[in-house]
Amino acid sequence: MRVPPRVTVTTGAVALCVLLAACASPLPEPDPEPQGAPPPAVVPAQVDRVLDDLADVLAEADAEGDASILRGRVEGPALTLRSAEYEVADAADDDEGVVTVVPARAQTVIVPTTQEWPRTVMVVTEAPEDLQPPLLLTLVQAEPRDPYRLWAWARLFPGVQMPATNQPELGSEVTDAGDLVLDPEEVVQGYVDLLRENDEAEHWDLFEEDPLREGIATTRRAFRSLVDENGTLSQRYRPGEGAPQVIGTADGGAIVVGTMETITTITLEDSTLTVGAETAALLGEETVSESLAITWTSVLAFSVPPAGSEGLIEVLGAEHTATEVTGE
Repeated sequence: MRVPPRVTVTTGAVALCVLLAACASPLPEPDPEPQGAPPPAVVPAQVDRVLDDLADVLAEADAEGDASILRGRVEGPALTLRSAEYEVADAADDDEGVVTVVPARAQTVIVPTTQEWPRTVMVVTEAPEDLQPPLLLTLVQAEPRDPYRLWAWARLFPGVQMPATNQPELGSEVTDAGDLVLDPEEVVQGYVDLLRENDEAEHWDLFEEDPLREGIATTRRAFRSLVDENGTLSQRYRPGEGAPQVIGTADGGAIVVGTMETITTITLEDSTLTVGAETAALLGEETVSESLAITWTSVLAFSVPPAGSEGLIEVLGAEHTATEVTGE
């Protein structure tokens, strides 16, 4: 918000203004038309150019398997995920399907009505050619002269219905704290609590069931069966670094995109564990005999109802990838 310049007035000038006001006829006061919402931050044609530029950078980096090429156009969790994909692809005999295909064409563009920075734009892509679901891309412009950078992507779950949003020519409002059933940071923390505490979590009754929670539970059971009586398994969950990205929906709710980390730790006793190809690529070894720790980075896209609504928070899509592995 621009602060108006400070004006200093002398005592004599104040007295003169009072005297003139007493002698003059009252001036008519303006009756301005109420101001509407700010214009959209970007127009669809600009978003198309952003996606084209992003596609060029991704193509170059993908061909080289070099995450350093992405810097300046990809950041945050998207850079973390892509870097891990390159490591796995480099170690794989057949890297097809390892690196996520990010289509350059959009089905839906969601832009904010704001004159402030940072600015967040979300895009639902066309379905990739490999028959994977469309992606929800989150693009962020930190400063007026910065390019929009890919901050995150999430695969939409099969059959998911995206919440209604305003046409990009009108733009969607930026949601403030208190406008939603849970503030954005509370949404991510609430989801983490679900994984930690199940139905004992404070906001258990505000979330719908979703495939990611089921998948994480399945993976945990699989690891537990591998360890069996020859070791111990623990799993911790925590919100990712940085604030979630938020943009309003037509009903007064919002799409909230945040991140989470899952840390799986295995301690072995007199046994050896052979790890999968993806884990081995990040670890640099195919077996461990003492311990194994896997950090999974998750991108979570939520549809959050407005405050006072009886609707539930829905997970629209997610990306869940092992991004760091240590062990011996």
